[in-house]
Amino acid sequence: MHLKSLVLKGFKSFADRSALTLEPGITAVVGPNGSGKSNISDAVLWVLGERNAKHLRGQAMEDVIFAGSSARRAAGLAEVDLVLDNSDGTLPVDYDEVAIARRMYRSGESEYLINGTVARRMDVLDILHDSGLGTGTHSIISQGSLDSILQSKPEDRRALIEEAAGTLKHKQRKAKSERKLAQMDQHLARVRDVTDPQGLADVLERELGISSGTTLARLTGTNAASVTLARQVSREDADRLRAIRADARHPDSARLAGIAFDEDVSRWYPMGSVLSQVLGLCNVDGAGQSGLELRYDEVLSGEPGRMVTEVDARARTLPDGVTLYVPAQAGNTLRLTIDRDVQAAVERAVRECAAVNEARQVQAIVMDVDTGAVLAMAMVPTYDPADPPREDVDTLNELMRNTTLTDVYEPGSTFKMITAAAAIDCGATNPGEGFYCSGRITVS
Repeated sequence: MHLKSLVLKGFKSFADRSALTLEPGITAVVGPNGSGKSNISDAVLWVLGERNAKHLRGQAMEDVIFAGSSARRAAGLAEVDLVLDNSDGTLPVDYDEVAIARRMYRSGESEYLINGTVARRMDVLDILHDSGLGTGTHSIISQGSLDSILQSKPEDRRALIEEAAGTLKHKQRKAKSERKLAQMDQHLARVRDVTDPQGLADVLERELGISSGTTLARLTGTNAASVTLARQVSREDADRLRAIRADARHPDSARLAGIAFDEDVSRWYPMGSVLSQVLGLCNVDGAGQSGLELRYDEVLSGEPGRMVTEVDARARTLPDGVTLYVPAQAGNTLRLTIDRDVQAAVERAVRECAAVNEARQVQAIVMDVDTGAVLAMAMVPTYDPADPPREDVDTLNELMRNTTLTDVYEPGSTFKMITAAAAIDCGATNPGEGFYCSGRITVS
C-alpha cells in the first residue's frame, strides 16, 4: 500500500486546486520557507481524521480554510482528496484504490467521503485501523515531534513501540469492549431497585402493551440482579417512559424506579412493505425468519467479534493474563434483479386489482423476456417487515408466505400466450394471422 495522489483545494495556502501524484518510494518536497511544504503533511493528517487544530498548527479548525489575501477572496470550504493504492489488500475493503476525502465549510459543517460515498469519521478510522495510518499514530511526524519523542517518558515510548508492533490497536479495542461490558446493564431492570413491582407492571402494560403478568413473572421469578423486560422498544416509547420517570410530580414516576434503557439494533427496511414477502423478515435478534433473510442468513449475517481472555477458577480475569481480540467479520451484500421502479408500479397495480375485484389474494410477476430475470414480484395481502404483527403468529406466518411461489394453481387460458409465442418463434404463424377457436383442435 502506498499514497498514490493528493488533491488540495482551499486548504490553507492552497487556494486553487493542486494535485500531487506520488510513486512508491521516497518523495521529497523542496521549497523555500513559507511555500507551504508543511501544509501538505497537514493535509494528509487532516483528511485522515485529525480533529485537534493544534496538531495542524492552528488555533481553530476553521484555520485550515484558505483565509484570503489582498488579491484573493477567502475560500468557502477546504477539501482534501487522498488516494491510497490498495492492490496488496492492506486495507479491509474490496477496492484496489481507496479514495478518502474530507470537506469543511466555514459554517463549521464537515463531511467525509470514501470512494465518493458519504461516510463517518469512524468509518475512515475503521478502515485505517490496522494500517498504521490515521490520528494518534506516528506515521506522520510533524515539526518538533521528533524531539518530544526522544525526550518522552518510558511509558510514552512504550506506547510508540506498541503502535509500531501492531499491539496498540488490540489494547484500544479491549478497553472499548470493557467499557461496553460495563454499560451492558443499562438496558436491564435492576430487580433490587424496583420498589413497586405491581405498579411497574401496570405502567408497562399501559405504555408498551406488555402483559402485567409477564412483567411480574420476570421480576419475581429470578434471583438475578437484573432482567430484560422489553426489546425493540421504539424511541418514542422510551422517551415517554424517561419523561415519566424524570418528572417527580408524575404519579407513575416512583413506579419506574430501577428501569434503565440502552440502544438496541434492528433491521431497517427503508421501502416499507415493498417486496416484503421476497425480502422476508428478521427476528428481534437479527436472525432471518423468512424469505431471502432466512435463505441467505449465514451469508448476510457475518461473524460477531469476541474477546478471549485468561480467567481463574472463579471466572475472574487474570491481571497478567493473555487477552485476544477477535474482530467481527462483516456480512456480504446480496444484489437482486428486482427493478425498484417496476416493483413499485406492480405493487400499486396488485393493490388496485384487489380493491376493484374485492379479491382475497392477488399475485404478479414481471420478468425480462431476454434473460428471464425477475424484475418484480408482488402480492396482496402484504405487511411491513419493520412493524410485523408478531403478537399474532398465525397471521404473521400467513403474511410471510410468498404465495407466487408456494401456491399451486391451474393457469388455464393464461398460458395461451406461451403457445402463441412458440408458434411465432418457430415461424408457424405471424402476429397478423388470426385463428378461430371452436373449443378444441387436433394436433396429430
